[in-house]
Amino acid sequence: MKKHPTLVVEHCEPILSEWLLLEYKHAVVIWENEVVFTRVTKKTANVLKNIGRIEKEKAQDIFSHKSSVVLDPQAEKPLTPSDCKKFDVIIVGGLLGYEKPKGRTKKMISNRSDFQQRNLGPYQLSIDGAVFVAKAICLGMTLKDIEIASEIEIIHDKVHSTILPFGYPVIQNILIITPGLVEYLEKL
Repeated sequence: MKKHPTLVVEHCEPILSEWLLLEYKHAVVIWENEVVFTRVTKKTANVLKNIGRIEKEKAQDIFSHKSSVVLDPQAEKPLTPSDCKKFDVIIVGGLLGYEKPKGRTKKMISNRSDFQQRNLGPYQLSIDGAVFVAKAICLGMTLKDIEIASEIEIIHDKVHSTILPFGYPVIQNILIITPGLVEYLEKL
């Protein structure tokens, strides 16, 4: 049986924030197989080399000869289990989202490559949330089998909370959220 495709995270943020690093670390744990970080600067390489393989080039320059797909929220077709058998590489944008999506995956990766594109449903997902959903699909689930919360609210105390307007997977009533994210948000 073929193992899962290689996961590539195209690092597109100008800095490697603590939040972004938490999502990257969780994505690596979720995927279990090789994870490659592309478009990595010298400054970021020192940190990311400890959690995955790093490449300074873009995914397009490294994987154009492989059967690859970009997970793009604006793609017309959803990712399916048969896609996981067909593609050698799944590319996720290393981008933290905005309340209103800006289409940065399309602008920074999809439109600049020849890769096919697939979506993971109607919600903008966290990076590790996208990896979780992609892995579930590669294990045979379909998007309709996967519950995704459209947003979550993290309660800090009786008065303060943070609303994250992103999709987060829910498995058996358990929210799949980045380990350490709640503690990080409480420090802000």
